[in-house]
Amino acid sequence: DIISYHTNKAKRIVAQVKEVCAILSGLLVAANYREGQALIKDREFKHNEHFFQRLFEVARRHKIMCPEKMRSEYGSLVYMLQDTTIPEIEDMLQFKCVLPVQTAFDFLEKRGG
Repeated sequence: DIISYHTNKAKRIVAQVKEVCAILSGLLVAANYREGQALIKDREFKHNEHFFQRLFEVARRHKIMCPEKMRSEYGSLVYMLQDTTIPEIEDMLQFKCVLPVQTAFDFLEKRGG
């Protein structure tokens, strides 16, 4: 698919994020058909907000743990996730893509450790 560059920047970003979410959904269908079907049954990404947030967090945590990996891809991911925090784009997407990275300190603090 070709994304038109004649539209405004917000629409372009939303189209790119939706395309990434569609690819991730397709990968889940390929890996586990039942779970994938449940995920995409209504074709609304906003209903799967938690799924996408967790996937993006896993990528961020992987980069934190292995800084030598994903050098160029991680930068693109971070820029995309930063763009999704713009209120106009968040409204168009109808869900938040970013969760705060959960650290061991946060995990233990929530459990009184």
